[in-house]
Amino acid sequence: MSAPDRLPPLWPDSDPAVLAPVPEHEDLRAVARSIVEKHGDLEQLLGAVESGQVPTEVWRRLTAELDLTAIAVPEAQGGAGFGLRELVVVLEETGAALVPDPVLSSAVLGLQALLLADDPAVAADVLADALAGSALVTDAWGHAEALRLEGGTASGRLHRVLDAVGATHLVAPAVGPEGRMLLLVDLAEAGVTPLEHLDVTRRLGDVVLEGASARVLVGPDGVDDALRRLAVLRQVAVAAEHAGMVARLLDMTVAHVTTRQQFGRPIGSFQAVKHRLADVLVARERCRSAVRYAAARLDDDVAAGHDLGGAEVAAAVAAAVGTEAVLAAAHEAVQLHGGIGFTWEHPAHRYLRRALGDEAQFGSARDHRARLAALLAVPGSTPLEVS
Repeated sequence: MSAPDRLPPLWPDSDPAVLAPVPEHEDLRAVARSIVEKHGDLEQLLGAVESGQVPTEVWRRLTAELDLTAIAVPEAQGGAGFGLRELVVVLEETGAALVPDPVLSSAVLGLQALLLADDPAVAADVLADALAGSALVTDAWGHAEALRLEGGTASGRLHRVLDAVGATHLVAPAVGPEGRMLLLVDLAEAGVTPLEHLDVTRRLGDVVLEGASARVLVGPDGVDDALRRLAVLRQVAVAAEHAGMVARLLDMTVAHVTTRQQFGRPIGSFQAVKHRLADVLVARERCRSAVRYAAARLDDDVAAGHDLGGAEVAAAVAAAVGTEAVLAAAHEAVQLHGGIGFTWEHPAHRYLRRALGDEAQFGSARDHRARLAALLAVPGSTPLEVS
């Protein structure tokens, strides 16, 4: 029996073509990188966070010059008609710079959630505003029965919602008279409490809703499929940011070890240092490959109307690899920078904080591997709830 014959049925067939360089993607990357480098100095971004001036100039430039919000929206609904593969390119660049703007929450997760509406007219006005960048739509996960829908209003409490501060709308699962559903909630009168946590570049908040205006985005018949798709999208998008972070950490650390002298020679010339950075390089390539394959798989499965089983497997792999890679790269960066790597002034600890914060918010590598094992029906595995 050949190796492919022994693989579980959900194991995605690998197509090397999706990992090959695409000229249009590199052009997109160049524009995104130019914007981020020009307007995304880390100290300026941190200052904007501390003074409450988020979204920053980076967000305004990305939406105005790159049309970020429209990238993965169908042309029929006012978008550019591309997919997650193109979004991943931008996410790698914003992740590399630790951009604190609602790129992940609104431009990716929120907008894509709006596109899942049973009736496009239900969310058409919010979608138009979100495409223009004037509405910020976030999503809440892990709160399967936290909200209740009664008479067109939603009530309940949601914890640790990404970019809740400043968001105009929220997409979240809820329970109503007809069963489980996905709601689009107006946050105009919501109570939002900012949370202090490890990473200031990820803004989290607790949300209290008491009779907030809400629309049914996806009804009971389609809610499970919608949540599955959003879960896959979330895993791939976060992993894409991690891929960008790993690349930036590697570049940063290589630059340091090639100029830092010890015993009359650059510390990067020592074999032990070379081996550690070689491991980070391998982690970077694994992360990039896993992310780009998972993005292509989701795009292809959605376009063909296929079940998302294969995309779920690819996303779980990308999430596990990305989480592990970014933590390893951040630890190596801090350590190989020596004493300066442990100081408040050096950016290395910011990347470690983002990596640790994301692990707490989105799941550890172990969590993602448990999810993968459950998807592949590995004996003894425990399925994780997606909500």
